[in-house]
This record gives sequence, C-alpha cells and structure tokens, in this order.
Amino acid sequence: MNLRATLFLLLSLTLLTVLNCNFKPTGQTGGPNFTLKINAKANVFRAGTGEADALGGGEPAPFVNFGARAGYVLTFSKVYGRVSCCGGGEEFNDADGGTFAGGVTDVESAGGISGITHATKTMFLVGLFTDGRAGTEPGPARLDATSPGNLRPQLFQTFFIGTGEGKVFQVPPTATRLYLGFADASGFTGPPGSYDDNVGDLTATFSISSKSK
Repeated sequence: MNLRATLFLLLSLTLLTVLNCNFKPTGQTGGPNFTLKINAKANVFRAGTGEADALGGGEPAPFVNFGARAGYVLTFSKVYGRVSCCGGGEEFNDADGGTFAGGVTDVESAGGISGITHATKTMFLVGLFTDGRAGTEPGPARLDATSPGNLRPQLFQTFFIGTGEGKVFQVPPTATRLYLGFADASGFTGPPGSYDDNVGDLTATFSISSKSK
C-alpha cells in the first residue's frame, strides 16, 4: 500500500470514529413493530381467561408479548378498518368509535378487569396491559376514555386507544402483555356482553419500546 492510500485509510477511520462518537439517536428505540388484526368480537374482558359466558361472550382479544421494563411507551403508527356493533351492519365506524346506541359507553368492570366510560362514543378500540396473569377482583378503577389517565393505564385497566394518532401511552413497568379489543355491553351500558353480533375488523401496527432521553 502506498503512502497516499495509507493516509486516506487513516483519515477515513478517524472520520468514522468521530461520527460514531457524536451520533445520538432520537425518537423511540429498543422495540420492534407489531401488527394485530382485531375482530369486532374481540372481548377485552376475556384477556387471559376462557370464561366466555361469564365475561360476555365474543372471542378472546388478540395480544402480543414483550419483556417487562421500566420506561417503555406504546405508540401506534397505523390503525385501519371498520367495525359495527350489530350483525346487520347498520352503522360502521373506525377505531375512534361511533354514535350507535346514543353514543354513550358505560361498561362495568368484570373478571378483575376494569370497565370504561365515554360520553360521546361507542365501539372504539381499547387496550389492556397485564403481567401474564388473569385479573383478580375487584380490579382497578374504570377510566373515562377522554381523561389524561388513559395515557398512563395500570395493569388490568382498560384504556381508550382509538386510532392512536398522536398518543404516547406509558407502559406499566411490570407489564409483559398487551391485549387489543373492544368494551361492549347491551346498549354499551352495564356488564360486558353483546359481542356475538359484532362484525368487521381493525388492523393495528404499533411499537412497544423505550423512550430515548
């Protein structure tokens, strides 16, 4: 190797070292993207159990597993599709919910999993963090879907996601599983139920990762 080639190689290595030392990643790091398809019959109250009749019927909500870690956040890059709360499909809505049955959600807690309320929307996408165990009574308090608490849910506390656009959810430090589904009831009021006549589905792409400093 001649002198010119040697000097060029040394200069290139020095430049790479400087760039690597000064590079600081931004945004979300440390976790993969997940994609789940959520059938309109996905019953969030059946998370971790098979008690269909006692918890309102429908199908068990789909879920993803991840390692527990303090500082994780949940973000959504895309949620699409349409769902209806009745077999005839008279009214379809996206993940943010619609106004069927008067547009009021007041679903009670069940199976150690909290219910949820919303004053103006029904049939919206919800999430639930667990540590892999089934819920135990009485479970955490219900959240108002429009409250800031939705961005900081506890384990076994149903929270509003909708399309997830612009939202950053704090993941409980001991959580290892995220379920996605719906909070349904007769007229969206009272004990969970009325899942079996729901139609349609949603698809959600999201990330569970550590928030860079």
